Amino acid sequence: MSVGLYNDGIHLGRPHLTLAAFLDVERIEVLKGPQSILFGKNAIAGAMNVTSGQPRDSFDASLSASWFEPFEDRELSGFATGPLSDTLNGRVALRWRDEGGYVYNRGQQRDDPQLEELAGRGTLQWTPSDEAQFTLKFEHSGRDSTGRTYQIVDNGILTESENNQAGLDDMRETNEDEFMELVNDSITLNGRIDIGEHTLELVSGFTTYDQIDAFDADSSGVDTIFLIGQEDYSQFSQEIRWVSPPGEHFDFIAGAFYQQAEQEFNEFGDLKVRTGTLEFAALPGELIDIVAQAGPANTVVVISADLARLFTVDSRSSSLFAQGTWHFAQDWRLTAGARYVHETKDGYRNLEAYQPGTEQDVDPVTAAALAQLKIEAHTLSGKRESNTLLPSINLQHDLNDAVMLYGYWSRGAKSGGYDARNNNAQDGPTGGGENFEYQDEIADAAELGSKIRFASGTAELNLALYRVEYEDMQVSVFDGVAGFTVTNAGSALVQGLEVDGRWLLGDHLMLSGALAYLDFEWQSYVDGPCYFGAPDASDEGTCDLSGRENQQTPKWSGSLSAAYTDQLKNGLHWGLTLDANFRTDHYISGDLDPRGLQRGFTKYNLRLSLEAADRRWGIALMGKNLTDELTTGIGAPAPLDTGSYMATSERRRTYGLELRYRFGD
Repeated sequence: MSVGLYNDGIHLGRPHLTLAAFLDVERIEVLKGPQSILFGKNAIAGAMNVTSGQPRDSFDASLSASWFEPFEDRELSGFATGPLSDTLNGRVALRWRDEGGYVYNRGQQRDDPQLEELAGRGTLQWTPSDEAQFTLKFEHSGRDSTGRTYQIVDNGILTESENNQAGLDDMRETNEDEFMELVNDSITLNGRIDIGEHTLELVSGFTTYDQIDAFDADSSGVDTIFLIGQEDYSQFSQEIRWVSPPGEHFDFIAGAFYQQAEQEFNEFGDLKVRTGTLEFAALPGELIDIVAQAGPANTVVVISADLARLFTVDSRSSSLFAQGTWHFAQDWRLTAGARYVHETKDGYRNLEAYQPGTEQDVDPVTAAALAQLKIEAHTLSGKRESNTLLPSINLQHDLNDAVMLYGYWSRGAKSGGYDARNNNAQDGPTGGGENFEYQDEIADAAELGSKIRFASGTAELNLALYRVEYEDMQVSVFDGVAGFTVTNAGSALVQGLEVDGRWLLGDHLMLSGALAYLDFEWQSYVDGPCYFGAPDASDEGTCDLSGRENQQTPKWSGSLSAAYTDQLKNGLHWGLTLDANFRTDHYISGDLDPRGLQRGFTKYNLRLSLEAADRRWGIALMGKNLTDELTTGIGAPAPLDTGSYMATSERRRTYGLELRYRFGD
């Protein structure tokens, strides 16, 4: 991920690790731009730092419940904390969540995706003296889900031949039963020891997850490719920091970090290639409807094979970092630092193609046909080593008590590695051999900005003008048939303006908002992906996207919120919050397929709340996406169905009730 997510100091580098992170949260800090010095190599676009609820030396407990319609979303969560001895405090937290689906699957006659999740956390905090404190945290989460939200929004030859109902309409049809099971466990130890006026901080973490995932990759009723994968991951990290006392003429933090991780991914694929795929792989788009009139003749199975994939990565990373702030004048501060990172990775990928139901290699005719689809048995391995220096400098000036100006420059990086998803070992821009290893992504970011307080301190305004130059940006590219490749695209320039602020108008009304202008341009991306029927496709099936935008890069986005609170005569507190969030036009797939152009939209949310005078209990009525906007999330061509395109949809209008009760003082 480009934005690093950290939970109590531990980097959650893979999305599967984040399930328990947002359980019983004390606070969330969001940092924009490369945060490499203090947060590490993979916070190239920013960092989100989540701090979980901490044990207390007095009893406190809370229980909350919510349910939302019309999709039957329910959640129950709570925590309890208090002293276990004079020096030991504890805290436990639990969350159960159940979500009904919002996309109807005609093939399975159910709503997708359905989800049930249970997460728990136990925390012990030992304070043997005023100079030392240690916090030990155990987390466990389990997640079971069925179905996905991919819908065929434009038919290809196979889906058109079977009269598939296409369109973004919260309807889908799969012939396979999709599911996902995930179990995550983690242990975190945070230590603080005061040595004189300085502080020694220790952060240790161990986390694992096991996942089983079944995916109907063509996301249609045509039996083309069904994938069942199992992934095991483990990660250990240790960080030590030496921190100076605050408020000195020169403040600093320095430390060292080490992390090792192991990942193993096994996948089985049931592949059926049909006449419509082999005969018309290069068919012009305008002829699909004509060819599809042949109906069943296009869907005859001509090739069947079982695909078995094994992918492993072992990584080791160590780094040294230091950052200091020099208060060289009363109103001036200069912060500078650097992180040096040494990283090694061993990667291995093996793909076997077997006769169906056996472990015998496919016959030569089948192997030749598969090769036309860029699928071939192969084994690849590699070892990579990288050394990266990531500096940063930040100059701040207090113009007066209400205005602070700043400017900074920073370099960020995202680790290179090995690609798991390609289906061949060929050379060329879409080949899995040449692109098995991808390089570090590098970003040089500069920003000028200001933080302003006005209206007697009741309002604040933040301004930021930024420019980021990317080299070797990492992208996931569809190979045009059935596989995806993670590779380095080239260089890109991202620049823009961000404005956000808050204003307390009187004692009862708070206005807040944010506005962002984003200009993304590929400076060089010669071998980019092509959408089906792209007029400028090369002989190798790539398109030059230099000068174009990227996926998920709307020119304008923003939010506006108005929150009104007051007190009734009987002491009860009530509040009303209305917020609006908007994005302008943007593409949802990296090939910039016109079928994946999401038009601009605005979504409105409303919350009406009532709380006891002592805040012990509360109740809230909520509505999300009040105008029932139908919007897309991500999109891609459907594998092995020439000309088709699939996309995910986001939740429509929901409304519900939240209840909360607090038992502590």
